Amino acid sequence: MLPLRVNSQVFKELQISLYDIFGYLLPGAIIFFALVVIFWSLFWPTLPLALKSSLPLMAIVGLIFGAYLLGHLGQGIGNLVEKLPVVKRRREANLPLSAELAELVRDAVAVRFGKKARSLNLKDISLLCDQALVFAGSSGDREIFVYREGFYRGNSVALALLAVALMLRLAVGSPTLVAFECAQVEIHRSQVALAVLIAGFGALLSFLRYLRFGDHKNSTCVTRFLALASEQLHEKEKKSS
Repeated sequence: MLPLRVNSQVFKELQISLYDIFGYLLPGAIIFFALVVIFWSLFWPTLPLALKSSLPLMAIVGLIFGAYLLGHLGQGIGNLVEKLPVVKRRREANLPLSAELAELVRDAVAVRFGKKARSLNLKDISLLCDQALVFAGSSGDREIFVYREGFYRGNSVALALLAVALMLRLAVGSPTLVAFECAQVEIHRSQVALAVLIAGFGALLSFLRYLRFGDHKNSTCVTRFLALASEQLHEKEKKSS
């Protein structure tokens, strides 16, 4: 049993490390590039944007650390997304289940937490079920859905900011020049407009995926709680008989 526990702990730490990379560093890098485009468009619109293929080690470390911090900032902005009316209605109105299954969940919640709990909204019911599962040591795929929900939420914010930055660059009207170490490339307005569409579409898709994994997180949480409550009830009936 000991090797299994060690492997489980190592796997959990690996998941956290991967989430740091994909949940914070990747969106942070997009936000960093968007901020570069914004400053470039506002203060140096006629100068070429210089991109270098090689940088000193300290500069690379600084860029990575800055992108990581910006990723946390993006997740902070993403928390404000949860206050949008469309998100609040989706998270609090109804359980993402069939009507019959939702009734079974509410019945199980009422048995565990009292009759008043039956009339709670989805957000509160999911919170109660989640904590009950954590207490029982039966979290299942909870962390996976939490990580993916956060990943897509952060990416939706980062790509939306990138789309805004590119629209600002498009509105400046000056020639868009990108200077590499070996050549200087002129990017036409049509290409910038296409990049705006791609970034905006990516932000929309990421937002929809964020909502989808939020629904998965809530539905699996409440149905797992229902399965656990049914199993406990069955064991009580076997002992009493």
